[in-house]
Amino acid sequence: MTSKKQRRGPVIARYKEGDFLVNLAGNYDYLELPYYISQDVELEGRKIHPTCKEMLDAYITPIFLEKATIAGLPVPEYYISNGYFEPPVIIDPINPFMIRSRIVHQPSRVKSVSKSMTRNFTYAICCQEIPSGAEVNHFRAVFGWCVSPRFREIARPIWDIFRIPLAKVRVLTLADGRILLSDISQLPFNDLKKRERQYLEGVVQWEE
Repeated sequence: MTSKKQRRGPVIARYKEGDFLVNLAGNYDYLELPYYISQDVELEGRKIHPTCKEMLDAYITPIFLEKATIAGLPVPEYYISNGYFEPPVIIDPINPFMIRSRIVHQPSRVKSVSKSMTRNFTYAICCQEIPSGAEVNHFRAVFGWCVSPRFREIARPIWDIFRIPLAKVRVLTLADGRILLSDISQLPFNDLKKRERQYLEGVVQWEE
């Protein structure tokens, strides 16, 4: 068993239900240490999830949405823009210098938000339409499992399809109760709560 002290950063374990390793850092941003850890394991010829490609596919919002669509998962209507958009909308940046998203409800905010999110109209943005009556919610997924039963069904594909073991997931909950996948972001290993850690311990075996 790996000690708690050794688990204080990016951690590697073996997934019990498959013959591969898992990178449990929870922060898979491009060029951060966990990215290189998966890269090193891949270069050694060993199988690990998420791979570097899986990290990029998950954390670039329009790629995440397109991959979800191909897999038959429900997502909001979305489009790519260099600045123009129509509220109500969720704006996600597509550039290496910004990660914060914005929710815009008022048309009067379009010009200022566009200029800010595109870095003076230099980079594109991903715009997700918010249907009337929809709510923006978040949940935490650990190997496709969520503490809240409400989100467990939609949480499962985060692991099955995207191969991201730890994730904070953004969704749109529609007025009729349907849930649309919207985005995925960091859930650091050290931020896991008690029940999440207990679930994780049941599905992995720590590397010596």
